[in-house]
Amino acid sequence: MIFILTGLAVLFLVLWSVFSSGLVVHGERDPITVIPRTFGLPFTDEQFTSADGVALAGWFVPAPKKTAAAGGRPGSSDGADVTLVVCHGWGANRSDILERTHFFNTEGGYNLFYFDFRNHGASGSGRSSLTKLEIGDLGAALDHLRAAHPEASRRVALYGMSMGGSVCLWVAAHHPEIAAVAAESPFGLYGDVIVRYGRLFYHVPKYPFSLLTLWAVRWRLGFDPQAFSPLHAIGKISPRPVFLVQGGEDARMPPREGERLFTAAGEPKTLWTVPGADHGEAAEFGGGEYRQRLLAFYAGVFHRRPV
Repeated sequence: MIFILTGLAVLFLVLWSVFSSGLVVHGERDPITVIPRTFGLPFTDEQFTSADGVALAGWFVPAPKKTAAAGGRPGSSDGADVTLVVCHGWGANRSDILERTHFFNTEGGYNLFYFDFRNHGASGSGRSSLTKLEIGDLGAALDHLRAAHPEASRRVALYGMSMGGSVCLWVAAHHPEIAAVAAESPFGLYGDVIVRYGRLFYHVPKYPFSLLTLWAVRWRLGFDPQAFSPLHAIGKISPRPVFLVQGGEDARMPPREGERLFTAAGEPKTLWTVPGADHGEAAEFGGGEYRQRLLAFYAGVFHRRPV
């Protein structure tokens, strides 16, 4: 009997490691629900490819034109050479983040570039990692943006949500041409996220379940995603500015995540914890202050008057 019970326990742990690592490596896909035209914004559909051959889909939203009566040269915009690349979170897509960030265009006057990470939205399928592979996706997006819209991307900054924020922090640290980065609810260390999600959504302890998940993910990917955690890189962004936004009631990425990243970052840096906000709710709970703080951040970066 002891051998049977031991065998069943081992089988269960093996099945758990396959199931749980599959959630990371493949994930789930939600459909695109809105497009820029939903909000009255002109846009172009964009297609490009990651370094490992995954087809990626995006939108380019041009800066609004300024008329002479509005204080600009006819047919021009003082944000026409600045593009904000906006990155969605895990399990979401570009339409989700479009809804809460299109004010960067309508109120801030910036070009915007949205894209779906692999296994999300309308992009192609491929292994996911929450780190290295998505870092490559953002790198491919930047290459495409500069090739397809060279005038609009003379100056580039990043904004990311959750996983997208973590990816933005790593990419900004390794791409000195990125002028600044704002990240909402990013994680600090990849391993901590896996442990926390296992506890929150599957009620499993770290030992042995989450450790098995981490091992299986490393085995399936062929590298350790922990090595690409933004906590290891955020200090390299300085002297370019970092703005961290954190939900005060966020269980997925609790306030200590933002505080730890803030401590590791160099100056200039800002941390804003939004009272009452759970994961992905900073825009809802922050309201007008959310928009004004972010617009003021980028206005300071690009020496523009805040709206």
